[in-house]
Amino acid sequence: MKIAFFVNAFPMMSEAFIANSAAALIDHGHSVDIYGIGNVEPTGLSVKALVGHGLDKHTVNMRWPNSGTARFAGLPAALGTIARKNGIVSLTRLRPDIYRRSLVDLSAFYQASGFEGGGEYDILHCQFATLAESVIKHRKAGFLSGNIVVNFRGYDITETVEAVGPHVFDHVWPEAGSYIANCDYFRRKAIALGCPEDRIGVIGSGIRLENFPFSSPRLTKGEPLKFLMVGRLIERKGFHIAMRAIAQFQKQSSQRIKVDIVGNGPMREDLTSLASGLGIANAVNFHGACDHSEIASLIGQTDIFLAPSMTSAIGGQDAPVNTLKEAMAIGRPVIGTHHGGIPELVIEGETGALAKEGDVASLCEAIERLVLNRGDWPALTHRARKKVESMYALDTCTDQLIRHYEKSLHWASSRPLPQIVTS
Repeated sequence: MKIAFFVNAFPMMSEAFIANSAAALIDHGHSVDIYGIGNVEPTGLSVKALVGHGLDKHTVNMRWPNSGTARFAGLPAALGTIARKNGIVSLTRLRPDIYRRSLVDLSAFYQASGFEGGGEYDILHCQFATLAESVIKHRKAGFLSGNIVVNFRGYDITETVEAVGPHVFDHVWPEAGSYIANCDYFRRKAIALGCPEDRIGVIGSGIRLENFPFSSPRLTKGEPLKFLMVGRLIERKGFHIAMRAIAQFQKQSSQRIKVDIVGNGPMREDLTSLASGLGIANAVNFHGACDHSEIASLIGQTDIFLAPSMTSAIGGQDAPVNTLKEAMAIGRPVIGTHHGGIPELVIEGETGALAKEGDVASLCEAIERLVLNRGDWPALTHRARKKVESMYALDTCTDQLIRHYEKSLHWASSRPLPQIVTS
């Protein structure tokens, strides 16, 4: 199959699952082009082993100026590129009745200039549902062709719905061939919004298990208890709740602690101040952004991995966190929250411990519970590894994705083709 991925930008350090999926599809004999259509600056490839796949040669990141004046100044060049790739008559496809506001803000011109003539694919995979609107418009205008598959991953099915309203994707339901959610929790949310129940499947974000070899957990007597958290430093990740819970645990147990935090984000300064206010600043180490090999190394050195996700003030929620899968794969005890899709992976007493989201006392109790039952860690971590293997092994998820594409194409063949603008 000839497949196009649509993302905000590629590569992004926090979106290794996009690179993993593209490379796996290529390994299975399919072709993949990646289009960054969000006018976002890429932050880099976190999976260095994928450099050999040459994904950069199949990636186009479409950028345009932020100011209206600069956009207008660059418009002749964008129009020239569109005409060169598609013929001058193709400029008549850029119609107001198709593009509406994206024609007014000129983004449609810059996006259309990035597609090769015809933009012909079997699958047009919108990796985030918020990108579907642009892909639908370009397909209607004839700059793209193919069956649209829309993914729900997190902010698109939570924050976007909270901000715009429950009808935000009403225009997508009749246009896309099928849909994917990365957890059952988001699948149910999509169906509640109007997504056709018979055309949405659950396919998790796969991980390369060979990069996260299992090793049995062990606590060294006399050493501090080591905690690790990985993610963007934003409210939804709940690191501020976890720091308070860890500080409370230390006070109650007199246990020495060490806390490693990986990631960047707007809460960095607040978290640094919080550590000082809690009296644990000397025990907290902020590492900033790290690639996958560095994260794997830090997981291997920790005792407990925390994924304390919580619903943010703007409605943001998480699926099963990728670094949570990686910690479970490596064999480290984990603590998650009753939040989003996390309980689909972390099962209390079976594959980890769970706490109420946004609740310091509950998270502290989960830490105490896990530490008190450290004799169960070998069995618990083996069960956790098996859980990740069964749900998120990259080959398994890739096979599921290919089957979903095939079903989507079969379904699309039985319905009328979308109307394409003719020039």
